[in-house]
Amino acid sequence: MKHVVKFTPEFILCCYILLFISFKQPGENWDRSINSDGKGYYAYLPAFFIYHDFNYKFVESYERQYYPANRSVFKEFRTKVNGNIINKCFPGLALLWLPFFLLAHLLSYICGFPADGYSLLYQYAISIAAIFYLWLGCRILMKLLGNIGASAGLAAFITLVIAFGTNIVYFTLVEDSMSHVYSFFVITAFLFTAQRYFLTRKGIFFLQAAVLFALVLLIRPTNGLVILLLPLVGFGGQRSEDRECLPAGQAGRIEDGEWKKESKYIITGIALMLLLFSLPFIYWHYKTGQWIVYQYGDERFHFLHPHFFGILFSYNRGWFVYTPVAFVSLFGFAGLYRQSKIRFYGSLSFLLLFIYIASCWWMWYYASKCGQRIFVDIYAFTAILLFYLLNNIRKLKFIFVPVASVLVLLTGLNLLQSYQHSRFVFPATEITRDIYWDSFFRTHKISRTYLPADAIVAERSFFTDMEKPVGWENLYSIRMPFGTSGTHSSFITRKHPYSIGLFRELAPLYTSGNRIIRVSALVYSVGITASTLVAEFNSGEQSLSYNAFYLAEFVLPDHWTPVETSFYVPRGIPENSVARIYFFNNKGSAPLFIDDMTIDFISLKEGPEYRQLEGIILPVR
Repeated sequence: MKHVVKFTPEFILCCYILLFISFKQPGENWDRSINSDGKGYYAYLPAFFIYHDFNYKFVESYERQYYPANRSVFKEFRTKVNGNIINKCFPGLALLWLPFFLLAHLLSYICGFPADGYSLLYQYAISIAAIFYLWLGCRILMKLLGNIGASAGLAAFITLVIAFGTNIVYFTLVEDSMSHVYSFFVITAFLFTAQRYFLTRKGIFFLQAAVLFALVLLIRPTNGLVILLLPLVGFGGQRSEDRECLPAGQAGRIEDGEWKKESKYIITGIALMLLLFSLPFIYWHYKTGQWIVYQYGDERFHFLHPHFFGILFSYNRGWFVYTPVAFVSLFGFAGLYRQSKIRFYGSLSFLLLFIYIASCWWMWYYASKCGQRIFVDIYAFTAILLFYLLNNIRKLKFIFVPVASVLVLLTGLNLLQSYQHSRFVFPATEITRDIYWDSFFRTHKISRTYLPADAIVAERSFFTDMEKPVGWENLYSIRMPFGTSGTHSSFITRKHPYSIGLFRELAPLYTSGNRIIRVSALVYSVGITASTLVAEFNSGEQSLSYNAFYLAEFVLPDHWTPVETSFYVPRGIPENSVARIYFFNNKGSAPLFIDDMTIDFISLKEGPEYRQLEGIILPVR
């Protein structure tokens, strides 16, 4: 069995490759691998090797050629300091990506792809890098767990839970140019090499740990807090049972005659660490003339206003809500306390400080998808806590088996939620309690509007079940005997494309200038739909705004599907303006039935926080 479980990281690697092939499409402009914050981390490489331009003037070129024209995935990483443009991201990831970038650059020349840093092979190179570092991190994690006393089977189980039971899945496969899977690898490797040094006192391990710690800081400086975990992996001396975890011949002290040779590694390690960590300072001085700059502009920590519990428990990306395995791991502190009080207090201090600092960032939820992404970096620590939990109860089968079963079930839940986030079943916008439970266990995106209860000033509603639609337009579209609440529904085809609709003058329906129209209905598509829900605003014969909501993402063929969406009413339009709301069957769309249609004319408060609520369609002029 031991010979099988040692290949657990390779099993994980194969699974990730299959998942990547199934779900990631780097060739599509909306699903590039170099995306979001990754554009900033990556830009050092093409700026240095291809464009020789650290003002990053090539940004508009690659955005225009490789990304959506509507700039929906545009990410600005350039910022000005003393009138000089700098990259606000740290360069650590560029160092980890360098071999993959150079290989993609070479193959682009050989295979005839544009050697511009952003064509297809470069995109795939970043995806391959993410999976590679995930695999390498898992391999090192198993060794780290083995060195603290985990059996091969237990180390393999915990590694599988980390690889599939946490949101590292999402940030390896979907948002693979974000920093987190790389930080997971570097921090895991740092803890492992530091552990090896404390156990063996071999200078080569100190050198490796020093270089890795520099990379930790170069990717995300606040991750330097992992230095507080050194007691957990052996700082301050090892107990005899810890030393026995290493293979024979590796544990021991440095003899006096060997100190000179080992000290060379230590001095070299310190020098390399300082050299690597000096890179951003050299870059800043080159660009601005200053050795130290704050490159994040107005984005700051607010240390007097932490969101400590929000970052853990909020429906809006709370760590424990979307990665409950991490919550279970906290019970490992009990086993850690029994093992060593020094390690317990040191580890607890690290976790509390890490959470506090992370929760003080101005955007404490980090615009994450699939939970809190910042904690992916420290999943080696989560794995160690899981070890102390399971090791503490390993002889109590009536407890161990249920706990292990819960971890397996939570792993399945995480895989489902990773899929949901990758398909936007959970929206990319703020997630509330209602949104979370509406989306829970769904595998298909739903259309629904979520309004803050305190935003509504007044509301006028119109409803028809299609049985006696008095006061509605396009009554010729009513058909029978197919409906939900009765025997009638509105039926639209290519020949008769307009559904039943409501045409109303706007002024009498509202009490404030901040106005929306919310539309809900049940729809049944006879095949794949390309139909739209339309909110059209006119003044006399003049068209003021035409807004279309496409149903294709939300409506399953041959099923009655609830659809709900909202439109902002354009501001400053004439008093006699009329709204026309209806479904429209576009060319090539399957026939569509509509039933139980409700249209709400809602007056909202005038505050700026209510003028661009998430999920409500802004008017097109």
